[in-house]
Amino acid sequence: MTQFSQMQSASKDALAKQIGQLKQRGVHSVITQVPDMNGLLRCRLQPLDGLEKGCSTNSSLYLIPHGDGQPAGELIYESPHVWYHTGFGNLHSLADSNTLFQLGWRPGISEVLLNCYNRDGTRFVLDVCRPLEMLEERLAEMQLTMKVGLEFELGIFHFDRALVEAGEHHKLKPFGHSLQYDSVNRDPDYMDLMDAFRERMEGLGIGVSSMESEIGWGMYEVALEPASPLQAADHAVRARHHLKELCRERGLIATFMARYQPMGQDSANGTHVHVSLYDEMGHNIFYDKDAVLSEQGRYFVAGLLAQMKASHLAFRPTINSYRRLSRFTGCPEEVCWGEEHRVSAVRVISSPDPQAIRLEHRCSGADTHPYIILALIGAAGLDGLQQREEPPAMLIGDPGKDEDLEKLPRSLEESLELFRDSEFVKQALGVALADQYARSRENELKAFRAWIEKDITSFEFLRYFEGV
Repeated sequence: MTQFSQMQSASKDALAKQIGQLKQRGVHSVITQVPDMNGLLRCRLQPLDGLEKGCSTNSSLYLIPHGDGQPAGELIYESPHVWYHTGFGNLHSLADSNTLFQLGWRPGISEVLLNCYNRDGTRFVLDVCRPLEMLEERLAEMQLTMKVGLEFELGIFHFDRALVEAGEHHKLKPFGHSLQYDSVNRDPDYMDLMDAFRERMEGLGIGVSSMESEIGWGMYEVALEPASPLQAADHAVRARHHLKELCRERGLIATFMARYQPMGQDSANGTHVHVSLYDEMGHNIFYDKDAVLSEQGRYFVAGLLAQMKASHLAFRPTINSYRRLSRFTGCPEEVCWGEEHRVSAVRVISSPDPQAIRLEHRCSGADTHPYIILALIGAAGLDGLQQREEPPAMLIGDPGKDEDLEKLPRSLEESLELFRDSEFVKQALGVALADQYARSRENELKAFRAWIEKDITSFEFLRYFEGV
């Protein structure tokens, strides 16, 4: 029996029961969702009846670039894993019954996440969910439970079709009339928008911990309640997907682009990953009543710091990501950790309850891939736990003034080289997925360079049109 057949057989009864219950509630269709290499959900609407038999997924969705190729025009990029030699064939896909939910705002429709398999029944090597499944298997062997809370920042603007189609996104009007931080008064529709989002997420089993206005025009933050690593990634891609959908319904448009403001102005969009670890008795192993962080917590931090540069490509995966790289935005530039220090790469948080102590990994932009970063963060921390090495001294003061601290890569090219050379990355993601993710980032570089070569930039017009 193949892996696909085994999983299909194991989930058959639960899936059939859920489908029957959905039909009784008037659900007739399902949106199947597959996370792509960019962290977006690729969706297809189909009859609910067909879900039990399994679905098919076009393998070429793993080759789709950001913006579906805009503005460079490339539809897909070459890969040894999916290309002409594979015929771009369909994959077998199996619904994850734990992710099947009715949409409260569209009662006749449900949605479900799919896991992908080759036609011979083996797990498809580019399925981005698999590394987190392996991480959770590893945690179970170590008799540990990991909880992950993701908070992401975004920009919200009033939608203007003409401006968007002309590529003049910088001229869009921000949602909210001011720069007020932690305010509910930026726009009269703010509370209604966020309450509707909270309600929709609740219907999908996704808890929203908080929502707030951030330091930037049109900038906001949403924090999700802690969950297991795989569930946290599922929740993150769905939350981002549905917040975009809700904004468009209301004449708005949301972006998770890392920096949409001019350099040196306002903040920039990040994703902060909160991690806590528990033993089989439910005790937080990072807690120590006599220290800032327990011995095991320090080992975990050491692992995070040891692999931070190798993993950096995933934390800052686009050309635009590196425009956010500034401690002015609360975005770390150095490999370091500190207690309640928002400019450190790893922040120790023990308030308001010391026994609920957690680590906040602060490197990632809002443009990052939840499945990829959580797999790398989790694996790095567990490696540190098993190797039992102490981290460097905790940061005190301004990291920019400490010449002994390692600097994080400042370009996509540098991050890509470190990622490619890392055995840790290959182990955490799998060789094929690590290779494909690197190829997807190489395509970003290639597309950007091709665009720059043919585009006359605003810099050139402003500098030379009358200046020569």
